[in-house]
Amino acid sequence: MAPSIQMKRIAQESLRSPRRWRGLRRGISFRGRKSVRRVAERLLTAAAARDYAQVAAWLARLTVKPFPQNETSASKDAPRWHILLLPRSRFTEDAISTLNLIDNASVSMLPRKTIKAIAGAFLPSEVDDNNYVSATEEGKEGMMRYRDFLKRFWRHFDRQGRFHAVVTGNYGYSAERELAAALEEIGVPFLALHKENSWSAGTQAFWEKIYRDRRGPFFGRRVLVYSPIERDLQIRAGVVDEARIEVVGMPRLDEVHHWREANIGNVPNPAVLFVSFHPDVSMPVLRPSGRRGEEKRQYVLVDERPEGLNLAKLCRSAHRSMVELAKNCPDITVLIKSKGRERDRDILNELLGVRHMGEVPRNLRVIMGGSPLPLLFQASVVCGLHSTLLLEALAAGRPVVVPWFDEVLDPAISRFVFDLGSAVTRAASPDEFKGKVRELALARRSVPETLPPETRRVLREWVGNEDGRAGERAAAAIRRVLEGGLGGASKSVDAH
Repeated sequence: MAPSIQMKRIAQESLRSPRRWRGLRRGISFRGRKSVRRVAERLLTAAAARDYAQVAAWLARLTVKPFPQNETSASKDAPRWHILLLPRSRFTEDAISTLNLIDNASVSMLPRKTIKAIAGAFLPSEVDDNNYVSATEEGKEGMMRYRDFLKRFWRHFDRQGRFHAVVTGNYGYSAERELAAALEEIGVPFLALHKENSWSAGTQAFWEKIYRDRRGPFFGRRVLVYSPIERDLQIRAGVVDEARIEVVGMPRLDEVHHWREANIGNVPNPAVLFVSFHPDVSMPVLRPSGRRGEEKRQYVLVDERPEGLNLAKLCRSAHRSMVELAKNCPDITVLIKSKGRERDRDILNELLGVRHMGEVPRNLRVIMGGSPLPLLFQASVVCGLHSTLLLEALAAGRPVVVPWFDEVLDPAISRFVFDLGSAVTRAASPDEFKGKVRELALARRSVPETLPPETRRVLREWVGNEDGRAGERAAAAIRRVLEGGLGGASKSVDAH
């Protein structure tokens, strides 16, 4: 069946008049833009469900956005390479630190929601990031139809063969698995610049089982990971063979290293950055988000008594310690950084022991979402549990304090929590936690010229970046793929 003339006409007109389209988007309120995006996503799903590959491609092209460039990365020469990025929170920062280092490359961004909208026409709700090779026959049949559609979609989306590679932030995103396979069959390299997975001992065993039994192998060209821990984990689980995975380090950590080097000797104000965490942080529980209107499912894959695997007492105590510190020390600024997820917002007041934020001291601020780096750079001490931000604090030369009492003393729980050893200061009780944080906040240690050996070891082991050059390594690895130095397509695309 041919695409409707009206849909085709709308898509063609939008493509012919990008200024008009951009102007329309600028003129719509934020709430209106969200509604427009939802309508566009539904149109994409409808077009894919009716097998209108050309219409879906036109709609998808309307969502492509420019990539933020550093001033030094702009080139007057015509770009040699064109890269398509599938952005994701925090991963985009890694991509900026990497892709801007590739000479003669232009980068465009295709929102992941665009791909997910197309996937919605083919993949049943049972299929998610952690239930892929383990899906039912119905799910696997939908995957193959999705892959076939994507090959036809791509030929319309990239009619001139402009894109030389596609880069994403994790090999296991369910909507992108068949895209990787389809592109490799077409001959377009698909790369995963794998977001941080800094695994504790127990979590490594947990995710190895998920990788092997639920996610299955990578269908793309190459995986770039932050750490030797993640590389070895993926090889053991059969995600990739050793020749297709490479440790480059965490690119966005380069900015922290460079900031430290540029601010040696600077003395911070007395400020505490507390990294808010949830009672089930790091625990072996998977929570797929589910689709709108569907019941959210919970998979517990380790331990028969999951209700016993939490840090509820420690979490509450650590949060309330920050409120007490702010009350008792008005000369210290306390910054509480939350990811801003709905479930974090719902529980934060209870964790802090207040009915509403008007009850907290004036020198305590809660920051929801956004980049934590500006907060990190103004803090004199950082504290929290099981967070990448603690590693970023170490790279910045900031002292780090972790609450190490209550449930975390149980070996059944501590095996799932980051243990950064002597690179951080452990507090053995709530009073000691408040005391050490207060002491370090008021000490206002200056930014160091060099990092201690133990800190460098931890950064090398956990995020592969003790030197501030991860972006260079990642850029070099992507450049080798662009130049054809790593052979042809993946051998895993027939994994179904």
